[in-house]
Amino acid sequence: MKGKTWNDIVKPIVVLVVICLVASAALAGVNQVTAPIIAEQQEAAANEAYLAVLPDADGFEEVTDFATTNVQSVLKATNGAGWVIKASAKGFGGDVPVVVGFNAEGTIVGIQFMENSETAGYGQKLVDGSEEGVAFVQQFVGMTEAPEVGTNIDAISGATVSSKAAASAVTTAINCFNEVALGQAAVIDEGPVVLSPEEVRAMLAPNATLTQIDAPEGLTEAWQGDDGSYVLYAEDKGWEYATSPMTIAVGFDASGVITGVWVDASTQTAGIGDVAADEDYLSQYTGIADEAGLDGVDTVAGSTQSTVGVKKAVRKCVQAIAALNPNAGTGDAASVPADSAATSEAATSEAASASEATSTSEAASASAAS
Repeated sequence: MKGKTWNDIVKPIVVLVVICLVASAALAGVNQVTAPIIAEQQEAAANEAYLAVLPDADGFEEVTDFATTNVQSVLKATNGAGWVIKASAKGFGGDVPVVVGFNAEGTIVGIQFMENSETAGYGQKLVDGSEEGVAFVQQFVGMTEAPEVGTNIDAISGATVSSKAAASAVTTAINCFNEVALGQAAVIDEGPVVLSPEEVRAMLAPNATLTQIDAPEGLTEAWQGDDGSYVLYAEDKGWEYATSPMTIAVGFDASGVITGVWVDASTQTAGIGDVAADEDYLSQYTGIADEAGLDGVDTVAGSTQSTVGVKKAVRKCVQAIAALNPNAGTGDAASVPADSAATSEAATSEAASASEATSTSEAASASAAS
């Protein structure tokens, strides 16, 4: 029996562990050997790109004293021929890096996009040497001002997101040139402003002290204001392949009219699905007093699943407010239960946040769209 246990149970486990250890050691060894080679190849490709975009340079001096964000390297030609700046922006599949050559006056004289993870046949046209891709890239040569898709450059057909990312990367390089060569202020991308849950609720019910109540069926969270307002939360997946759902918060005044909608669309595709959190889209909900009003909210082309997901979540909240507030949709102010004005530590925190958010409403509104 003992021998059988060794052969049938212990021995296979030991063999499997040994195989895993050997495989891990082999992978680590391969990585140690190949990582320096890959880094050297990437550096060589970058150096080749530097000379390709500014061929009049006889050498380069690296500049590190800059603050413009999303810039990987800045090189100044030792003979005064100009500058080379490597920058990047977020595209559909990840970073879209570009190397831009400027003459001494700041005109783009050469440009080369580096390898990226954009879609083959679309965003990959930035680097695949195709006729359409080359034509797109050449649009940037001769520019001194920031490129904008649809205004002074045309997008690659079917690759609007990648085209906009490419234009954004070039804009970053121009901003950096203006900083290092012309002494202008650095352009610093601090990323989207992220509101705390208290700030979100204060934005949607700015004049209320809020107390959390039991969430109606189908919702994830509910808050009632001492002025008859409500902030209700719901979720929807939006994009069918999203790893987790979007969180949607809807504010209602005492008459049950929507005062605003906030969306956390971080689970949706950058540049596509996260448009569902943009102010231009969400502003359509403000002022809606009943479920029928939602029929007038338009989805966004290219972000259909995500914007439909937001509408479905808002609909849940509108249906719930009809049960929570008997005056919803009538235009009459709701009566506030006597115990709803009771304060708590959470309610006090809400009041403080509301005061702060009122003075920064513009920034809060912008964050609701990011």
